[in-house]
Amino acid sequence: MNEKQKILIIEDDTDLIAAIAKILENKGYNAVCAYDPEEGFEKLKKDKPDLIILDVMFGSKGESKGFDFAQKLKYEKQFSDIPILMMTAINTEKPFYNFSPDTDGEFLPVDAFLDKPVKSEELYSKVEELLKQKTSKWRNWPQKEA
Repeated sequence: MNEKQKILIIEDDTDLIAAIAKILENKGYNAVCAYDPEEGFEKLKKDKPDLIILDVMFGSKGESKGFDFAQKLKYEKQFSDIPILMMTAINTEKPFYNFSPDTDGEFLPVDAFLDKPVKSEELYSKVEELLKQKTSKWRNWPQKEA
């Protein structure tokens, strides 16, 4: 790759975001970090990334701002093609949710999920897969009925 591919990481855990950024930078990517969805949207507008890694829950109250961010992004046509990799501990903490992009795409337009804690090999594999995909499978979300 000639120019480093940019990956925007939106995560409120400072230790985790630093670890993910280091893993990605060691693999030759340019990691851009944001600590909440609002900051993430500002960085997104400034420097359109090739991929977004997004947490689900933010803040001490555990607000599911990641879901809202993913939906908002797909309504913004200039960003709707960017693949989203969502990381969450929600499937571990609340196993009855069991989110999957294959079954939950109608209301949650993300391209892949990774459960926390994330293993570096698993993260790298999923990042590679989504970057090869080049565009989000949810770029036309929500589909309009004819």
